[in-house]
Amino acid sequence: MRWNKGGLWHNRDFVKLWLGQTVSELGSGITGQALPFTAFLVLAATPSQLGLLAAVAEVPVLLFGLLAGVWVDRLPRRPILIAADIGRALLLASIPVAAILGVLRLEQLFIVIALVGVLRLFFDVAYRSYLPVLVTRDELVEGNSKLSASGSIAEITGPAAAGLLVQWLTAPIAILIDAFSFLFSAFSLAAITKSEPPPTPKEERQSALSEIRDGLRLVLGNRVL
Repeated sequence: MRWNKGGLWHNRDFVKLWLGQTVSELGSGITGQALPFTAFLVLAATPSQLGLLAAVAEVPVLLFGLLAGVWVDRLPRRPILIAADIGRALLLASIPVAAILGVLRLEQLFIVIALVGVLRLFFDVAYRSYLPVLVTRDELVEGNSKLSASGSIAEITGPAAAGLLVQWLTAPIAILIDAFSFLFSAFSLAAITKSEPPPTPKEERQSALSEIRDGLRLVLGNRVL
């Protein structure tokens, strides 16, 4: 739904998506710094454990990347986005809660970062295919540009804000800011009013392996991709 003709700033649903994503990206930038500080300062993690913690965050892409694309194509995108945001908020909030109770352990950080990585993967896949629902084909470049620009700004300001928050609130509590940012994103997505086209009917779908094979064939057979 639009207020009037013009750029995407006049598209209410896009602005909700953009605002929620910008805030959550900023929060993620804070956690990107606060989580290692939590492991190092609070739990006395070794350099090798810190490296493993960073690696665990990327493992879901290797394990579930192809499956996530097929699964997301079979379901409405917005519920996936909202569920991923709420799930990440709850997982990250468990870290400051455990720290306050004095029961935080390094194993919990590994579990949380792995599960957050899985939810991030599904969010990113659904997010990229949800944008065309809110904007026209001619507006895709503008929409991606605005989202990329705000994401780049968040990558710069997030770590800087993390340093201040870690000093002011302690590292585990700083992660709570990210948890709230995901809740904000979930509410922003829930406020979108434009209906999403239904997914492909079950009887018209190929098997998951067939869709993965077709996707790989398309990518590997295209020099640009």
